[in-house]
Amino acid sequence: MNEPRGTLFLIVGPSGAGKDTLIDGAKAALVNDPRYVFPRRVVTRAPAVGEDHLPMNAEDFQAAQARGEFALAWEAHGLRYGIPRAIEAELARGRQVVVNVSRAVLPEARQRYRPLRIVEVTAPAPVLAERLARRGRESAAEITERLKRSGAIAVEGPEVSRIETTGTIEDSVGALLAVLGTAAGKA
Repeated sequence: MNEPRGTLFLIVGPSGAGKDTLIDGAKAALVNDPRYVFPRRVVTRAPAVGEDHLPMNAEDFQAAQARGEFALAWEAHGLRYGIPRAIEAELARGRQVVVNVSRAVLPEARQRYRPLRIVEVTAPAPVLAERLARRGRESAAEITERLKRSGAIAVEGPEVSRIETTGTIEDSVGALLAVLGTAAGKA
């Protein structure tokens, strides 16, 4: 008997909403559950505190993309991002794959992957601005521009769940775990 196909969970939302924090919390909670996979994305940025990614220079990224090594890839804020194609083998094994992606790749992902769940992580603009400033990667002007773009892509559909991260981290991680558990048949 074949294993049922795993669900691809796409975690999306504006910078500063807490996507990486929620993913890290869910990953820690599910560390001993082999049904869940949290692949690291490839980014054309040096390693940074608060973002667990595989760094790659722009030339190597372009070559890897040309070889078809990414299931999904996009460009944002002057950087390139890619989700390794290895997720497809994990999904075929029936594993639940959880990744942080850009909202810009949602149309492609919706066409290519089933089952699919989208988790939009949100926070009010003042909270986003405070978190981005605390992160220290951008100037005040860059933060303002980023916040203007944050609502540019609407995330709608029956496969979408929303988590607002204005409460405690534990509550927000619990909300993500509930979405992951429901789709995995644990509800």
